[in-house]
Amino acid sequence: MSYPRDYVVFDLETTGLSPKNSKIIEIGALKYKNFELVDEFSYLINPEEPIPDFITSLTGITDNMVKDKEKIDTVLPKFLDFIDGLPVIGHNINFDISFIKYYAKLLNLNMNHTGVFDTLILSRKVFKETPNHKLQTLKEYMNLEYDSHRATDDCFTCNSIYVICAKKLEE
Repeated sequence: MSYPRDYVVFDLETTGLSPKNSKIIEIGALKYKNFELVDEFSYLINPEEPIPDFITSLTGITDNMVKDKEKIDTVLPKFLDFIDGLPVIGHNINFDISFIKYYAKLLNLNMNHTGVFDTLILSRKVFKETPNHKLQTLKEYMNLEYDSHRATDDCFTCNSIYVICAKKLEE
């Protein structure tokens, strides 16, 4: 199988686990051409409701940080334009895509991409020696220095995993 060399890695931070009951509070995305970073997308989003304490303790994102930020109806169209028809990559990406699809439908927008690649699935094929395949575990295993539970940093971690997995699986 051939893995794309041009793609967008993205990650969300949300107020909970269900798009119907939770809001997106951060979108981070990195655009790659031939495995080289060419563009970044990073937005905090005003969820128009308080961020649960658990989410603030996990992500470090506070109500004060998002109170004056744009809302999802403004940020999501920009994000969908950023994807620009490229394949999308993420760790446990179905979670993130469920939020994007839910809000895109509410806003009558389309997510235009040419494939989905999940580094959680790919990592299970390549990193069989790790105790689990959580992003944090893989980051530590690979000695990556990025922060965790912030969208753009998680994208950098995810891309590192993707590049290693894609190259090993193509061998």
